[in-house]
Amino acid sequence: MECFLAVVEEGAITRAAERLHMSQPPLTVRLKTLEAELGVELLHRHGRGVEPTAAGRIFAERARRLLTEVDSTAEAVRSVGHGISGHLTIAVGGSVAPNLLANLVGRLSSEAPEVSVAVTDRHDAAVLDRVLHGEADAGLLHLVPLDLAARPRTLETAVAAREPLVAVLREDHPRAADERADLSLLTREPLIAPSRASAPGLLTQLLATWRANGGEDDQLRETDSTTTTLALVQAGLGVTMMPAALADVAWSGLRKLPLRQHHPAIETAIAWRTGETSPVLQRLLRIALSTPEPDVLGPDHARPLPDPQTVAASR
Repeated sequence: MECFLAVVEEGAITRAAERLHMSQPPLTVRLKTLEAELGVELLHRHGRGVEPTAAGRIFAERARRLLTEVDSTAEAVRSVGHGISGHLTIAVGGSVAPNLLANLVGRLSSEAPEVSVAVTDRHDAAVLDRVLHGEADAGLLHLVPLDLAARPRTLETAVAAREPLVAVLREDHPRAADERADLSLLTREPLIAPSRASAPGLLTQLLATWRANGGEDDQLRETDSTTTTLALVQAGLGVTMMPAALADVAWSGLRKLPLRQHHPAIETAIAWRTGETSPVLQRLLRIALSTPEPDVLGPDHARPLPDPQTVAASR
């Protein structure tokens, strides 16, 4: 078809051969083979060159359409194969910091603007369920530490972000003016935290830190959303701890403080089905797992270094 169209557009077999970077005899053979296969004459040869017959004009019109469709099909296949077009569904746990999702989807959109992304909000347990049953391609959630053995073999997980815990207090709380929150003083109050149903992984980590600093389980008040947690804190019903990035949603009237006590970093995981080969998902995973090593929590949360003069004096 490409050879035939070149001849029609050039009006001469010689010029068409030059355009196609081939010699004239093989081109002539291809044209005759095409006419033999179709059983009709496609070209009328005359002294000035060639021109299409009535059948040739129809064939040229259809050939242009077919070749355009072939090119667009090839481009579409390449786009999907390279993960720059397609569809992706992400299930997000309610305790996941909004900026993590924004960063991942923003970078994906920048790299592959033709990918359509659907996002669903779920409790963390439901996130894993949707991924396992193919209702979502990937999920973001807080996992219970050291529960790898309990996870299905059909599920893969990896750390997408690490961040410290911060305390969130009422602005007029007696300890709100402190530089850092001392949990040994705050554990006398109720702890408002995500429920076991909504974010079991995050709750497990919060309780471990709470207990390590003298807190009791009977002081726990569970909620199903971040906004409800913050509203109860502002109402004076207790204090809360949450991952630093999640605490960024705290509004006026609340104060967030880094913790004085050492504690493990809170990990947010990305989950996907084992053996999943979707190029779009692979692109998202590359983005999610290419973040800088997040063990360094930044100057706002680093523990203060001792004053050299104080250390010298103590010696």
